[in-house]
Amino acid sequence: MKPFHISILLVLFIFVGCGERTTKKENASGNNTDKIATEIQSEEISTKPISWLDAIKNKSLANIKDNYSDNAFKIVSADSIIAGSSAIADYYINLSTEITESQTLFLSEANKSEGIHYELISYRIAEAKEYAQAVIWKSIDGVKVREFEYTVKRDISDPEALKDQISKRRDLWIQLCNKHNAENLVKKLYTSDAIYFNHKPLVIGAENISKEYRYMNNDNYNLTLKPLIVEIVTGDIAFEIGKCAGSYGGKYVIVWKKEPGGRWKVFIDSNF
Repeated sequence: MKPFHISILLVLFIFVGCGERTTKKENASGNNTDKIATEIQSEEISTKPISWLDAIKNKSLANIKDNYSDNAFKIVSADSIIAGSSAIADYYINLSTEITESQTLFLSEANKSEGIHYELISYRIAEAKEYAQAVIWKSIDGVKVREFEYTVKRDISDPEALKDQISKRRDLWIQLCNKHNAENLVKKLYTSDAIYFNHKPLVIGAENISKEYRYMNNDNYNLTLKPLIVEIVTGDIAFEIGKCAGSYGGKYVIVWKKEPGGRWKVFIDSNF
């Protein structure tokens, strides 16, 4: 009888011991999983850029850069184009004025599959001067970054009168576009140093844009522009965001510029 009892006790001891070791192993595995998940989550959060305004205020080169795509463009003027997130970040680091606040004037999704949004922004600097920006955003790996921007100091007192002028020029754009002569369209309605931004690299100059627009020469091509907002920035600069109808149904951004002769022409043109 004694050997039998001893055998039973020995089996029970081994069973319980194995159970305890298994439980401890499972708990250890569970704890490691929680730790890894937390580290991944923290890493994902840390790679998301802080807001553009906070990055500018903090003069953080890395954070400013994170707010732009690697191939972003900042248009200062026709003959001053800053390319790349690093160069744009350097521009803002060396900016002598302090940007104090910003607000969205208009925001529209332009291309859902590409993660493209168009935005008009107003911001102020320490001297209380106001600036307006036309910004094209793109979602890359779930993070929305700037891919294109153009900034102008605001200075306008009577915007409504200028909107009528721009409306007539837009109507002429539609008319010329649907006559299937891209060269004539660009010649009459684009500045000589106009900029076109699409999925490709920047197209600069009226002659190059004419070549880019040769698809409009197809007799079956037709297009209408329907503005969603026209923001007069200065007496000779206006931002427009709108929707196309016809052969192309996407959104567009136009920066209108009044030339010395008094006629409004397209300085910046973009669509996705």
